[in-house]
Amino acid sequence: MFLMPSTNISVVPAPAATPVLEDPVPADVLAVIELLAGPLAKVSFPEVDAGSLRKQAEELRAELRNVERAQEALEAAQAAFADRRTALSGTASRAVAYARIYSEAHPDRTALAEALAALSAPKPAAAASPLTPNGKRRGRPPRRSAELFDAPPADGPADATAESE
Repeated sequence: MFLMPSTNISVVPAPAATPVLEDPVPADVLAVIELLAGPLAKVSFPEVDAGSLRKQAEELRAELRNVERAQEALEAAQAAFADRRTALSGTASRAVAYARIYSEAHPDRTALAEALAALSAPKPAAAASPLTPNGKRRGRPPRRSAELFDAPPADGPADATAESE
């Protein structure tokens, strides 16, 4: 009789196509579940056992799957929104181009020419403003330079400690 030597074969799972978030159940809770399922399996506590904790852990994992699906839906909606915004901007640019051609063909319409000129004028950057929508500054006030406050008056006597050195 011929016996094959035993070999250890390890199966490595293929990487998932979509990134999976780690188990949402904290490690300490998993340890409590194992404790209640193992050494404390024959001990009963009011409304708490390994089964109830496992059920809550599975509910938490199901909620994580809901969150993942919602995130995917949000990303898809944001991409669709960006596509529509780009399409709208393109259509608006084409409309302005048509309007310019029309304006050039009708030089007597000065209001139209002024409106088109206003459309092509550079707009101030709103994001650079440190003001909030209600007009108030947020954050700390700017630091003041110490030299402005330390300088002696031009017509007054100089600091006595500076002269003695």
